Amino acid sequence: MAVANEKTLHDLEFDRLKGVVKAYASSSLGEEAIASLEPTTDRDAIQAGMAEVDEAISYLNRYSRFSLGGVEDIAPLLSRAEEQSFLDGQALLLVLRTLESTQRIRTNLMTAEEVDVLKRHAQRLFDGTSLAKRIRRAIDEGGEVRDDASPTLRDLTRKRRTLEARIEKKLRTTMDRNAEMISEAVITRRNGRLVIPIKSGAIGDMQAIVHDRSATGQTLYAEPSVLVPDNNMLAQLASQIRDERTRILRELTDAVVEKRTPLLRDRSILAHIDSLFARGAYAISNRCAFPRLANRIALRDARHPLLDVDKVVPISLSIGGSLRMTVITGPNTGGKTVTLKTIGLLTLMTQSIIPIPASPDSEIRIMSKIRSDIGDEQSISQNLSTFSAHMRNIVSILREADDDCLILLDELGAGTDPQEGAALGLAIIEDLLESEALVAISTHLTPLKFFAIRHPEVKTASMEFDVRTLSPTFRVVEGVPGRSNAFVIAQRLGLQPNLVKRARSFLSKGEIRAEDIIEELQRERQTMLRHRRKAEQELAEAENLKQAYQEKIEAFEQEKEGTLSSRTRELDAFLRDSQTQVEKLLAQLNAARDEETARATYRELVRIREDLQEKDQRVTLSEAAAPPSADWLSVGQIVHVRSVNADGKVMHILPHGKVTIDLSGVRLTTDARDIEPAKGRHRRDRERREATRAIRTRSNSVPLQLNVRAMTVAEALRDVEIYLDQLLLSDIKHASILHGKGTGALRDAIRNYLSSCSFITSYGPGTPREGGEGVTVFTIGGD
Repeated sequence: MAVANEKTLHDLEFDRLKGVVKAYASSSLGEEAIASLEPTTDRDAIQAGMAEVDEAISYLNRYSRFSLGGVEDIAPLLSRAEEQSFLDGQALLLVLRTLESTQRIRTNLMTAEEVDVLKRHAQRLFDGTSLAKRIRRAIDEGGEVRDDASPTLRDLTRKRRTLEARIEKKLRTTMDRNAEMISEAVITRRNGRLVIPIKSGAIGDMQAIVHDRSATGQTLYAEPSVLVPDNNMLAQLASQIRDERTRILRELTDAVVEKRTPLLRDRSILAHIDSLFARGAYAISNRCAFPRLANRIALRDARHPLLDVDKVVPISLSIGGSLRMTVITGPNTGGKTVTLKTIGLLTLMTQSIIPIPASPDSEIRIMSKIRSDIGDEQSISQNLSTFSAHMRNIVSILREADDDCLILLDELGAGTDPQEGAALGLAIIEDLLESEALVAISTHLTPLKFFAIRHPEVKTASMEFDVRTLSPTFRVVEGVPGRSNAFVIAQRLGLQPNLVKRARSFLSKGEIRAEDIIEELQRERQTMLRHRRKAEQELAEAENLKQAYQEKIEAFEQEKEGTLSSRTRELDAFLRDSQTQVEKLLAQLNAARDEETARATYRELVRIREDLQEKDQRVTLSEAAAPPSADWLSVGQIVHVRSVNADGKVMHILPHGKVTIDLSGVRLTTDARDIEPAKGRHRRDRERREATRAIRTRSNSVPLQLNVRAMTVAEALRDVEIYLDQLLLSDIKHASILHGKGTGALRDAIRNYLSSCSFITSYGPGTPREGGEGVTVFTIGGD
């Protein structure tokens, strides 16, 4: 089954995209290879193709250009050579140019740097040097057989030139003797024979054979009878030359046909190489790159490839993981359809190994099926027939939907009564959620917006609209549903305020409240974005300060080590010198025979002792000034503080061996020497107390749903145990746990745990509205 059917390829304009890429090919072979590209599901083939195109990009960045100039598609010539007896000189000249260009390409790639994959392709190219030399020796630049193509042809050609010269000499003599009969003193050729122009009235005075006459009949082209034997011999030589040339062409044709297999293989290799460089040139020209292959679709700064690269507004959007469906809302002409097409077309491009116009940290999932129902968002003729066509296509899509399918639905529920369209849309959405397909939907319908907001597996997104300029910005805003902005636009365009007010009165209270909520969400998001940008700026500044501080710390440590090392060496030298002096003085003292010498020796020993005491005091002060080591500590580590005999968590590691410890909410700063590793039991007890306090501080009241997504099984079961205790204390009978689908390991562990609890009377998956298999609902018994 094809990844994309004809409807999807047409909706996403994939053929038009390939036409853009084809323009970067340097030969008809490359154009043909690009036109034949189709999306594949072979992950290994996609990754190998990406490596090839990346090498082509690297080559172009290094050497500027690549061309298959001179390479011709000789497949038709090879077929003709098998059908006919021989190829003419022009056809052989095309083969020659292709052989020589292939050798040039082979040499260029084999001598290039850092293109190992392309070199392997080049090594497979046929070495047609000998065949090329053979054709070049026989065929000239005009595609004619050379006169010296063979010894026989060379001799025949020499004889013909000699005979022609002799005949021309005789004809000139005849014209000089009969000048009054000659119409024009030129020698020409008729029917392969050399003749002279004679006046029509004078032909009776000369024995000659007339071969032709002028248009007016005034001039006859005649061959003097005396030259008939020479012209006969000339005609015979021309026939022999013609036969020899045919023989040479036939031999060359046979030589080409003999190499048909490697020549056709070269055609395929060259077509592939040209397509690689075409895709590489397209990538460079349009700022494209390959995304990472992942388990979801996450586009960052993505642009529609068929729009002006300098004018299109980049979008960022993700589908997959725990949020397998995205519902996009917003005003008409706001970019919803372009966004859907961008998602689908960039996925097709990736699976066809064409670089996409998006950030290289984007992610694309390889899909086995891509299906779409995308209409023209500019159309104003929505009628029953249009609705029927859309529904027929959607029905077909629902039959194929599964967990390896990407589905794109534009304006779901449109084209009919809004209430009926919304009801159908909700039913279709729920069915798609159960199929676990990746889905992107655009809609104007409020019930579909509400469903997306409430459902845990559906992401909301909207196309941003600037109410000041009454124009869309074409930016995708994730997490916030969009408004239609009809009232705002109407009032800005001059509709009287009382009419706008009357129009709003026709809406239900729920619809008005919904629009107000959406507007409030948009305002809050703008505020959040401003705070986020400010926080990112402050974080960047803090990172710079941290880096500078870290560099100063490292410089200080290096200086300290150098200083201590020099002091140690100095002290070591001093001790060795002192030891030597003491040994000498003790020897002198033992040998002293008079009291004065003994006293002098003793005074020198006292001086050395005082020097040693002074040195010892300096070393002690240096060690006291050096900060204690905190290298073994890390932020978040549970340690024991000796001075207060309590365990705590390391919050900050400060300069000069200082550490900040959190002791059950109380912050304490102490020396690293005051800290030791915590005993295992104390550490586990403290971690459990912190986990309990974290859950209890999430909300003052017990929620009806516990969210354990992205947790490990151990973390989740710990939270579930505490959550059940809270539910029992609060006398709550019905609740649920949101764990997501994923691999199912977390879901199975939670349900096994619930089955072991005697007070749990029932449990199971939620309804599609509640989240299906991504949620477990349960009931607590009365006892």
